[in-house]
Amino acid sequence: LTSIRAHFNVLAWSDDAEELRQIKNDVGSALALMECRPRHNTVDAATLYWAGIPGNAADFPAEESFYTFIDPALCFFTAETNYRDSLSPFGIKMADRLSGRPIHLDISDLPMKKGIITNRNKFILGPSGSGKSFFTNHMVRQYYEQGAHVLLVDTGNSYEGLCGLINRKTKCADGIYFTYTDARPIAFNPFYTDDYVFDVEKRESICTLLLTLWKSADEPVTKTEAGELGSAVNAYIETIRSNRKITPCFNTFYEYLRDVYRPEMGRREIRVTLSDFNIDNLLTTLKQYYVGGRYDFLLNSDRNIDLLSKRFIVFEIDAVKDNKDLFPVVTIIIMEAFINKMRRLKGV
Repeated sequence: LTSIRAHFNVLAWSDDAEELRQIKNDVGSALALMECRPRHNTVDAATLYWAGIPGNAADFPAEESFYTFIDPALCFFTAETNYRDSLSPFGIKMADRLSGRPIHLDISDLPMKKGIITNRNKFILGPSGSGKSFFTNHMVRQYYEQGAHVLLVDTGNSYEGLCGLINRKTKCADGIYFTYTDARPIAFNPFYTDDYVFDVEKRESICTLLLTLWKSADEPVTKTEAGELGSAVNAYIETIRSNRKITPCFNTFYEYLRDVYRPEMGRREIRVTLSDFNIDNLLTTLKQYYVGGRYDFLLNSDRNIDLLSKRFIVFEIDAVKDNKDLFPVVTIIIMEAFINKMRRLKGV
């Protein structure tokens, strides 16, 4: 333990004598809660004020200090200061609430680098109208303008304005907004990619989507069913790769499954029975997503958009979150887009 001489003071002032008396009582009560005994100094307050100015320590009266150890003395040091700019080049622009001075703040990369946090997750809590969506709009816009990829899942159209702004600014090259309305129902094309690259995750997500459309939640999926469906997806992908005249979409996949893959199964040396893989039941169940079906719009979007290259995407799910047919599809598409970005984009 190292012993030192220390001094700490709290300077309070007011033009109103009654207010000054109240401040004195409040400060004394706060110090008492810290188990400290305050001494009210009135005679040499001006001397202490002068000596407390940085650079004037030589004029500090030694009799106003006391002996203590360095550890408890440091507990009285003021740990707060004015807001400072982060050293990181990546961040968001905020403002000092007292002075209004703009501040560059990194709440992701720099804290991660320093070991203050172990991930970049964020949790925003506040009552209605407190500014949660306003701040998030501010944050994701600045992240986007610094080259980040932004994928938002929303209920309430909180990001429609920002997404539309980016869409107009980029002349429809970015700012993709997915929502469901009767006039323009939500639509995807899980079979489309700009470069015809279908990695393992992409193929698996397509198979998962098809199995979700085929089977209900309480129906088990056998290895044969998963394997045959995966083989059909792989064969279809090779077909559209070799023949670019075929439009990649659910309609052409359904036709391939019905007109090519199903007859091919019947010609195999080792027969696949309907009890092992009921392709007729699969085709019947998926027909509602084929042209002329109830949901023929869902997986046959004519907007050939590869979400991998789009940096600002919003999924507005308020209208479909209670739809047991549409919501699972939307969820799988969202996860596929997110995972595809993580796997294939460097630095994302």
